Amino acid sequence: MASQEISITLDPSRHEVAGESRIVFAPGSRAARLRLANGARIESVRCDGRDLPFTFRSGVIDLQFPQGANSVAVAYRARFNDQVSRHPAAGEDPSYGVNAAISSEGTFLGGGAYWYPVPEQVPSSRKVTISAPAGTEAVTFGARLSRETSGGTTRSVWQEARPVGALSLCAGPYLVEERKAAGVTLYSYFYRDNAELAPRYLEAAGKYLALYQDLFGPYPFEKFAVVENFFPTGYGFPSFTLLGGSVIRLPFIIDTSLPHEIAHSWWGNGIDVDLSEGNWCEGLVTYLADYLLKERRSRAEAVEYRRQLLIDYASLVTAENEFPLTAFVSRSDPPSRAIGYGKAAMVFHMIRSRVGDEAFFAALKELASQRMYRSASWSDLVRVFSRRSGSDLSDIRALIERGGGARLSLSGIKSRQLATGWEVTGSVRQSPPYFAQAVPLRLESSSGAAVRLLPVPAQAATPFELAAHGQPRRLLLDPDAEVFRILSPGEIPATVNSVKGSGNLIGVITRGCRVDRGSFAAFLSSLSQGRAKVVDEAELSPEQAAEHDLLLCGRPGNALLLPPGAEPPSDEEKGLTDALRFTVLKRSVPARGVVALFEPGSPAAGTLYAPKITHYGKYGDLLFSGGANRRKATAAATDADVVVRFPVH
Repeated sequence: MASQEISITLDPSRHEVAGESRIVFAPGSRAARLRLANGARIESVRCDGRDLPFTFRSGVIDLQFPQGANSVAVAYRARFNDQVSRHPAAGEDPSYGVNAAISSEGTFLGGGAYWYPVPEQVPSSRKVTISAPAGTEAVTFGARLSRETSGGTTRSVWQEARPVGALSLCAGPYLVEERKAAGVTLYSYFYRDNAELAPRYLEAAGKYLALYQDLFGPYPFEKFAVVENFFPTGYGFPSFTLLGGSVIRLPFIIDTSLPHEIAHSWWGNGIDVDLSEGNWCEGLVTYLADYLLKERRSRAEAVEYRRQLLIDYASLVTAENEFPLTAFVSRSDPPSRAIGYGKAAMVFHMIRSRVGDEAFFAALKELASQRMYRSASWSDLVRVFSRRSGSDLSDIRALIERGGGARLSLSGIKSRQLATGWEVTGSVRQSPPYFAQAVPLRLESSSGAAVRLLPVPAQAATPFELAAHGQPRRLLLDPDAEVFRILSPGEIPATVNSVKGSGNLIGVITRGCRVDRGSFAAFLSSLSQGRAKVVDEAELSPEQAAEHDLLLCGRPGNALLLPPGAEPPSDEEKGLTDALRFTVLKRSVPARGVVALFEPGSPAAGTLYAPKITHYGKYGDLLFSGGANRRKATAAATDADVVVRFPVH
């Protein structure tokens, strides 16, 4: 397909777009099929100045060209007014229920809304002219060729040299700033209230673009813009990122979401995902942005991030919701995020650990060079890592193609003193299903610590022998979370994610519950537990209490429902009616069971703070008051399955 030119006018007061698109197809084309919003009204379809017969059914325009013709001009109107979800915290939908909306508050037209006639193949060149009421600035893919305001209209023109995907577009009463950094033209399109933050975002964007160009190769688009949205998205599009106003104001976003979306310029936007083998780009970008930046700050932060990925997976993913990476398309709930983002990031870490930094980043540069503006699959990625390093990554492929992961523990560990030092023997046991991988063992002794990478085949037990000069103190299996595996129950602290991942939760309303039943049910929904049974404490049988995880609204009258460690609120906390405390505790029966305490100081506190709790998934002790989080902590987990302590003689 040769080219497409799109010219649209936005009418925010009517939530309407009026447009015309001229498309030139390859010579010899006899027919064409275009996608357009199902509710659109087509005003004309013309070819060489004459009306062209067409059909428009279920959002599809079908037409045939006269002999010798290969271009078409479509004029249309469409109305878009999706409403933002009133309870965005209740799910993982990154669109917040909005696929397309045109309003005075702001405009977002996603590619999947088909707000312009979208051909079956991406054109080789694409140009967009956007007109809107004066002061309404618009931005879309490509280079900005011009921008002007006259006669009550603000108009901008955009052109892509190498178009990718279906166009998305944003518009609003933006203040626009521009600069150049890392060889890239940068823009900010911010609302007035956040305009003072623009210089910081532009400076950070230049820094991350320079970092990633060094790691991956040339930036693949004509510009990079940071654009504010009127609802709290975190999107990465070809040549711009779209961040909600409330998101932009968060102080950590500039070093978390921003680099994540910039990395998507290469992985997911520049190179599209071949979904026939699953979506690999979210895991790769999580690893190259969220994780890698922490690793560059400190080793401790890197270890903690990897461990948290494993904790999230073990807390949220069950046999019922588990699936392989080849089946991941996009996140829809916490378990799918733990798989598609978390497990995939760990897979890339294992690849990098196996092949080394030089081969890992050289492979990424090679992939970017060879596949840019095309698509790539998991197989393409594994193939380039293998070729660059000469490594056999078949065991890694098993982690991609199969659900779950290895369940490992130490067994039969013994130590004995020899004439030349000490010897430690035992085995690494694995529960089915079996996976093959190399697992780090760290032996700490009076003479220091040593790490051995133990090849663990896909079998029940792998014996080993370790030597040490000094007396053994501790033996640890994968202490720094270097491999993807399913943590043992003793390694998982009790957290908000433990509640979100529970498969047998019961909500219990005690006499001390300070919110009504409907509000408590809404809170359960925000934790992905909308189907959980809710009972009054008086209705809860001892058998139910023993066999289920519990989420208690208020302190129970029956103290036996509380595990050890359930500390009562402090005197200071008791006096805070605008406060909410949320605590998650482990109990010994059942072995993986948890009891959570939801304690709002008043109905208003419950309404204000309950929706926030879902965003603190890795914590088990939370306190909110005065409009903010005041405490976030997690109790230490036990580790008997993966740590053996030797007696000191």
